[in-house]
Amino acid sequence: MERIQALKITTLAENLVQTAGLGQWGLSFLLELVDARGEDRKVVFDTSSEKKAFLYNVKHLKVDLRDVDCIVISHGHGDHTAATVEVVKAAGGVKVYGHPHTFLSRIYEDKDGKRRPGGPPKGEGLEEIEAAGGEVVLSADPVEVVPGLWTTGQVDRVTSFESISPPAPSGGKRIIFVDGEETDDQILDDQALWTNVRDVGPFVITGCAHAGPVNTLIQVRSLGRFNGIHGLVGGTHLVGRKEEYIEQTIAEFKKFRLGLV
Repeated sequence: MERIQALKITTLAENLVQTAGLGQWGLSFLLELVDARGEDRKVVFDTSSEKKAFLYNVKHLKVDLRDVDCIVISHGHGDHTAATVEVVKAAGGVKVYGHPHTFLSRIYEDKDGKRRPGGPPKGEGLEEIEAAGGEVVLSADPVEVVPGLWTTGQVDRVTSFESISPPAPSGGKRIIFVDGEETDDQILDDQALWTNVRDVGPFVITGCAHAGPVNTLIQVRSLGRFNGIHGLVGGTHLVGRKEEYIEQTIAEFKKFRLGLV
């Protein structure tokens, strides 16, 4: 595959300082890159869980969204999709990439059977994005969003140990409506971004990695025909996992000879 020439990733929102009341549960990155053709590009990956906080960070980080080339959504949960319409408007209308399940209706059901919404927040759905000038591109296959920067598409679940964690420590389940039918949500829309940076190596940028961070790395290694992966940036969804699960993940990571996590 063609290599991009440079890559800078700016965190617009994430949950590192959540416990201090300063952050938010969710994620958003700005990727600034020189693509495989030598063109400057900006890509927004996910749009956080709190619209006002996201826009506050954009303002105070002095991020200009007017020249954003596209938006990529890792998966259709509310903590990754809260300001998509706002980015589309700021950019004057751009493509929004996702999986065919990204904008489907979802709910969380707790152990007592109580339900609450689980998909993109109200006002951030397909119709609103298109009304704001966005063009939504949904694909389960890998897509090149700018020259040299790709989505993984739907990630194959090939490891023997990685599994979807429950929506809360107390249990419960996730439900998605596919073709109007209620079904168990295996978060099949979970995808990542990947690229190969000249003179550095392959990078993988994840949202939550619900499909499993190791599964995601395996998929990128196969897609790019790489021997290893240099950088892994983003979520791994290892919170609350048993120690053995984390140790096995670390052992698998070592096989990719990661230089940056």
